[in-house]
Amino acid sequence: IYFTLYMKAVQDKNRRIKQSTMEVKKANKKLIQSEKMASLGLLAAGVAHEVNNPLNFIKGVAETLEMELEGDQEVNKEKYMPYLNVINEGVERASVIVNSLNQFSRQSENMDEVCDLHDILRNSVHVLQPKIKKKGKVKLELAEESPFIIGNQGKIHQIFINLISNAHDAIDANGTITLKSKTYKKKIEIWVVDSGTGISKDILPKVTNPFFTTKEVGKGTGLGLSITQNIIDEHGGELKIKSKLGVGSKFVLSFPRFNK
Repeated sequence: IYFTLYMKAVQDKNRRIKQSTMEVKKANKKLIQSEKMASLGLLAAGVAHEVNNPLNFIKGVAETLEMELEGDQEVNKEKYMPYLNVINEGVERASVIVNSLNQFSRQSENMDEVCDLHDILRNSVHVLQPKIKKKGKVKLELAEESPFIIGNQGKIHQIFINLISNAHDAIDANGTITLKSKTYKKKIEIWVVDSGTGISKDILPKVTNPFFTTKEVGKGTGLGLSITQNIIDEHGGELKIKSKLGVGSKFVLSFPRFNK
């Protein structure tokens, strides 16, 4: 009987050691992912800064040319203005992308920032647009009233970047990603809906588990949705997922509403 008790104690200890080892590995993986996101944020900030300088130069030259055309009566302004309009439009679109990168790269742990979810959604779409437009399209169905929450803008960007990226990976050519917002008296809902391959019922409960992924080896860490869930929890929010194979998936996020 003593031997049996001894063996049971050894087995229990081994189980605890194994459990502790797994938890350390999970924490280490999350730390690595966090460091990767921080590095990506620094890279995005650097790119945004470097791109912003030539954009300002181009904008300044275009404005100077426009003033010259206005002041020179001998030049046919109508002939050249369409070209200047194209330049100004290109600069404006690039500036929007740069601003989106700046928002995504914010390095702050503060949880007391006023976050405009519509602005953050649009910024996230602008950041991912070069990737999305090669495969599908994004539809925005946003409420008339801009919804605000209290939290961390950089982390909220991370939520939407993760969910929109996953939706993009799920859709086929000419697929659709729909971003929808609904406002209520005390809460806000954001829907990320895709027309993709869907998720089977047996897998659905596991998708926010750390390291769980349906992607090929080397194409996913299995941490994206786990980190997303943790950030949502940090903001007092909730994530609900509905999906059907061959039809698509719907991710519904709800957050406590902040009235300015």
